[in-house]
Amino acid sequence: MNRSRVSVDGTFLPVSGSCRQSDWGSYSLKLSRTKHTIKFINEAFYEGKWIEHTFENKFSINAICEFDLDVKEVSKVQIEFDLDGSDISIVQFDLNGKALVEREKKTTFKGKHYPMEIDWRFTHVESGYNHVSRMQVFVDDVEYGTSEQSIESMGGKFLLKIPKGMHRIRIVNQSLIDGAWQDHTIVNNYSVEAVYEKLIEVKKNVRVTLVIDLNDEETVNKWE
Repeated sequence: MNRSRVSVDGTFLPVSGSCRQSDWGSYSLKLSRTKHTIKFINEAFYEGKWIEHTFENKFSINAICEFDLDVKEVSKVQIEFDLDGSDISIVQFDLNGKALVEREKKTTFKGKHYPMEIDWRFTHVESGYNHVSRMQVFVDDVEYGTSEQSIESMGGKFLLKIPKGMHRIRIVNQSLIDGAWQDHTIVNNYSVEAVYEKLIEVKKNVRVTLVIDLNDEETVNKWE
């Protein structure tokens, strides 16, 4: 059995009803006629309790997604999780029920995948600048996954699975400023370029540790 939790602009709504994974679930809500940020978290009933359907909980896909929705243009959203390809597709439908261009495809990579763990933390965070942040991961310029958000002083951990083979991995830290996410880069007036990129051959589990020092304006990054 599975169910879903939905948040609108950071506020979680009541949990959905439950259904089998092979069936389509549904969730109805009314929103003001403007743009909203929707976050969707799927949960599975496992060993007597509800847990998030994520890599960290030993599932084959991170069944979490976040997207923008303009209520003036969209009447319905269809989210599909492909357990074989580790894909998440999001299709939005207009007010007449016609499918719009697919807004998001998390990955089109097939074949064997290996776990990747990203640990990060900020040091010397000044009072008043302890921003809410998150990490985004790109594989060969394809947006591949987004971590949960946390404040900079707490850091975080992100678990996902990346495809086997030679790939360019880019990890981008983002800060939530005035309700919008922006890359933590020098061009955006931050003191540290919190973007890390490496061409690696993925043939085993990958672990990346990032220590972002805001005082020395540098980052120690370790790939193993």
